Parts: sequence; C-alpha cells; structure tokens
Amino acid sequence: MEVDTVASLLSGTSAQAPRLCRAGLAAVFALRLGALAAGAGTLWRDEVGDLACNASGESCRHTCFAAAFPVSPFSLFALQLAVIFSHALASSWHGRPHGEGSWLQPTQQRLWLHLGSLLAKAVLEGVFLVTFHMLYSHFPVLVQCPPAPCPPAVTCAILNAREKDAFNHFMAGSSWAGLLLSLLGTQHAAVQIFQEASGKAPRKGTARKPCV
Repeated sequence: MEVDTVASLLSGTSAQAPRLCRAGLAAVFALRLGALAAGAGTLWRDEVGDLACNASGESCRHTCFAAAFPVSPFSLFALQLAVIFSHALASSWHGRPHGEGSWLQPTQQRLWLHLGSLLAKAVLEGVFLVTFHMLYSHFPVLVQCPPAPCPPAVTCAILNAREKDAFNHFMAGSSWAGLLLSLLGTQHAAVQIFQEASGKAPRKGTARKPCV
C-alpha cells in the first residue's frame, strides 16, 4: 500500500491538505486507535464486572450498569473511530480522479471535495464531542441502581473510576485536536478555492500558512 494511501486513510484528507495538517490528523487517529486497543484489554475489559455493588445478584448489576451507561464511553469512542474511518474511506474513494464532464475544472473539483471532506470530518468530531460532554463530562465513582430488580438503596462503586475518567478525557482531548486541525485545514482549503476562483495564484511560501 502506498504511503499516500495510508496517510489519506489515517488522516481522512486528500493530498490537497497541508503536510503538517495531514500528519497531525494521522497522528491523532493513530493515538486514539492505540489507546482504544490498550483500553480494550485493560480498563474496559469487563465493564459490568467492574461494578462493586452492596447487593448480590448478577441481574441487579447488569440493570445498574445499563441505567448508568446507556452507551458506555468505550463504546462511544469505538463508534467514533469507526465512523471517522468510514469517512476517510469515502474521502479516499471520492478523491480518486474520475472521468471528465463536470462543469468544474479538475483543480476546482478536487478543492471542493477536499473542503467538503474536511467540513464533514469537523462535524463528525463535533457531534461526538457534544455527545460525550453531555453524557460523561465527569465519570461517576458511584452509581445509584434502580429499585427493580435491585433491592432498595443499592449503590455500586466503579473500579478504576479515576483511570477511566483520565482515559475518557484523553480521548476527548484527541478529538478536540482532530476538530481543530480539521478547521485549520478547512480554512486553508477555502483560501485555495478563493484564490483559484479569482485567478490569483498563491505566492510561493504562502499557500499553506493556515496549517503549513
């Protein structure tokens, strides 16, 4: 597999993106993927089993977990990476040279596709960030269980809650970094489109300023 293809799949951008922007997005994706792989075998290996409740009963523990975590943070981040990688696959396919017949010139077409891809990536990052902060801006240490099928006043302590909270904020911080880099790349693409439409070729050394 070519290096350019790997960079496109990891960063979700085309060759039109500035090098540092592309490398940054690829590094952020690789970091998140590595963190998820490490977390799957350690912190999040048995999420239900990590509940230490003051009442026995497996059904109570499962009910308590489902009530506290409609979507677990790990599942949310795994879904986020799956969606972002699917976007990268689609961007890579659409970025291939296609046949003629478009009203856009080839350069304009590539720039508009590049801009749309970066905007879509920024929106995806933003949607998942909003969802995360709405659900898990602070990871709980104790959760209150519902009265059925649990006995009254049952609470469960979450093992390794601080470590899980740190993991969640690392993943959220990585997502913020991806969002920022996507917006910088969007600014760069918009400037390129404006220069192309106005017939002004960018001066040497200035074309990649927003994200070198």
